Amino acid sequence: MSERPVTPPKDSLGRLVSATAARAQQILARLLEEHDLSPQQWIVLGVLWRREKVSVGELARYMRSEKPAVSRLVDRMEKAGWVNKSTSETDARSVLVSASQKGHQKSHLQHLYTEVNAALLKDFSSEETEKLFGLLNRAHANASEHIRKQGSESDKS
Repeated sequence: MSERPVTPPKDSLGRLVSATAARAQQILARLLEEHDLSPQQWIVLGVLWRREKVSVGELARYMRSEKPAVSRLVDRMEKAGWVNKSTSETDARSVLVSASQKGHQKSHLQHLYTEVNAALLKDFSSEETEKLFGLLNRAHANASEHIRKQGSESDKS
């Protein structure tokens, strides 16, 4: 049995985007360490810095996560003092989340993604950066369209 490493295909867009996203998460996590926040908590607070109250369901859709997982995250954040929870006045089944005073004190971290972008895009020209964002947005739109089409085709069966 050989000890040479397994090398992934160099032209696998999914692998490359996934690996780059993982590195971006590592960079973000390191930047957040001194603030005792995880990237997921920072995302929740980022939404709450822009909107006063948001339902757990809205947070789950925004984060592209399952509602129970986001609900557990919000529970942990409430225990840590980052957020407050309340019941919706219009729908007693809906839990609303808002940033606590402690959560608002970290609002200066709202644009931390720019530091992550700067690390990822080091040595890229502004034209290259603009083109990369355009291409990735197109790839994302193509993937979303493909998923929608697959969903509508499976509905027909």
